[in-house]
Amino acid sequence: MKIGGAGAALLLAALALAGCGGGFGGPKREQPEVVVDPNAYPVNYRKQVVSILLASLTDRADYQGALIAAPQLKPIGQSQHYVVCLQLNGHNQRKDKMVVFLEGVPTQFIDAKPEFCADAAYQPYGELQDMMPTAR
Repeated sequence: MKIGGAGAALLLAALALAGCGGGFGGPKREQPEVVVDPNAYPVNYRKQVVSILLASLTDRADYQGALIAAPQLKPIGQSQHYVVCLQLNGHNQRKDKMVVFLEGVPTQFIDAKPEFCADAAYQPYGELQDMMPTAR
């Protein structure tokens, strides 16, 4: 089939219009942009931290007498992030740890700097005690 100059121009115009309308499926709809808050409050932080500790702690003594504080916004680098402070008391040796959250999800489990947890209001961490691994 041979298309003349006018036919080719008409075909190109039709294709261009189809592209503007979102294709053959109808008008193009704009998708709302999903906005994620990097500092979303970690609602289930106690359970999330249990999961991290179960994967990280191998000594049963670390689970006994553990304390946890509610999340607080703290400066981390150039921005603020929620931080949960922990005290682990295994073998009569206190270990201060912290969990850093981003978008409501734990991203780091690290040794706590004194200035990060100095004002933490610790509470007993019963969930961790209940999840203590059995002796081997």
